[in-house]
Amino acid sequence: MKPSHQSSSKLSSAPAFTLIELLVVIAIIAVLASLLLPALASAKAKAWRIQCTSQMKQLGVGFTLFTSDHSDMFPPTAYSTGPYMYQLTWDDYIHRDIGGGDSEADLMLGLTASNAVPKILRCPGDRILDTISYGWGARRTYAMNWAGPNFVVSSASGPLPPASYGVGVYYSLSDGSLPSWEPRGYKNSAVQDNAGTILLAEEPNGRNIAGNDWPSFCAGTGTNVPSGLTPDCVQVNPEGQNYGASAYGIHSQRFNYLFHDGHVATLRTKDTLGKGSTTVARGMWTMVAGD
Repeated sequence: MKPSHQSSSKLSSAPAFTLIELLVVIAIIAVLASLLLPALASAKAKAWRIQCTSQMKQLGVGFTLFTSDHSDMFPPTAYSTGPYMYQLTWDDYIHRDIGGGDSEADLMLGLTASNAVPKILRCPGDRILDTISYGWGARRTYAMNWAGPNFVVSSASGPLPPASYGVGVYYSLSDGSLPSWEPRGYKNSAVQDNAGTILLAEEPNGRNIAGNDWPSFCAGTGTNVPSGLTPDCVQVNPEGQNYGASAYGIHSQRFNYLFHDGHVATLRTKDTLGKGSTTVARGMWTMVAGD
């Protein structure tokens, strides 16, 4: 049936949004979005921190499984021969215990194949770009607390540094021999304060590649680089390779730390120093209680 003239007139006179009204609606939506986005960003950052905490706890279990199978001794932070003919790092030593399946021959090359790197080695909030071009391998966020300024051991049978800093010993041999899968390390009994001694620290760094010896260790919070090291070996350094500082907002101006008793804490760097300083860290960076 053909519509009447009256009904057609009603349709043509139906109210519509004016341009001003549309602009007002768009402005309201923009304001609401601006209020909502920070909350969403905060929720995402919190989720990253929680996931990162869970990953570090799993890594702690990996260390526990390793020590239980190796006469209660911790692995070194790295075992390098050559120079750079072969390398093993702490994440290689616990590779099987954290779900890795790469071969020992591959692991000894110093770069774990990217498809074989356990995902728990990288914090989801670590968005720092890779700054090396090996062409393979995958990033790692975490680094082992070093054994202090004398953490380098030049022979397989050489004495370990005094048990004062962390347990991260660095074996650096020049004979080109295969690295040992049964290296000497500190025993659990060397750590006087398990709940107050850092085992792993976040070191978001473009050069921190799984299986690579440098920087598999963390030499404290930074601001000054310890003698003989490069700026990528500390958490935050305003000079040179400033990876830590550029990533310092990952956990709201804090880093995650795994302790020897297995717990993980999210702390400001100044809260870890004890009686030390950013230049010479004490407190949670040493095995010694009360410093």
